[in-house]
Amino acid sequence: MKQKTGTYYFDGSFNGFLTLLFEVRYTGIRPTAIVKLKDQQAALFPQPNYVATRLEDAKQIWNGLRSQNYSALKTLYFAFLSEVENIEIQLYYFYISWQKQRIDEQIPDKATGSARIYQLANLVEKEKRAVERFLVAGDFPETSYVKFIKPKYNILPLISRYFRTRYRNDDWLICDINRNYGLQHQSGSLAFVAIKPEQLRNNTEDKMLISSPAYKKKRRKRSLEVLA
Repeated sequence: MKQKTGTYYFDGSFNGFLTLLFEVRYTGIRPTAIVKLKDQQAALFPQPNYVATRLEDAKQIWNGLRSQNYSALKTLYFAFLSEVENIEIQLYYFYISWQKQRIDEQIPDKATGSARIYQLANLVEKEKRAVERFLVAGDFPETSYVKFIKPKYNILPLISRYFRTRYRNDDWLICDINRNYGLQHQSGSLAFVAIKPEQLRNNTEDKMLISSPAYKKKRRKRSLEVLA
């Protein structure tokens, strides 16, 4: 049985986080910390406060937030993909502050950090756009079926719609070297795929478009898809 307060665990996905927000809204839980716990870890070390991902509940929260304030939902999603330390608990405070559901709950200003949330969301969006521009400028996918990027933030879920629409008749694969997974479009189907570390070791720096000096220089100057 879950306690109302304490540390809560989820699988690390955005759907999992939305499921946790569902619990916040409809069962009244009040996390003091939120920790990512992979399925394997959850099986080996069961936690009483583990919130399993439920797609229907996640979808309900997503649709509800989208109908209330799409801009705030976008901010929540983009900031989540920043993957900065303790972002989940910060987003929890952002969520309850925004919803104003618990007027009796004291929310520390530093924990709320609304300005920080908006800043992170903006940084993620800037990197998303930079990656899109540089991949297109490099004649992708005409010159190469595979492109390797090293983004600071987890932007693959955010660029999927753009490339699926722009290159819907081509097969291509965009690999995130920092996170060992890729976005693959093949025979009209789009999917996220795991990339083994040994596959990445065989690739040279000239293939790593987003680690190029030009990209870094551009970033210094300029420094919703589906449920992920």
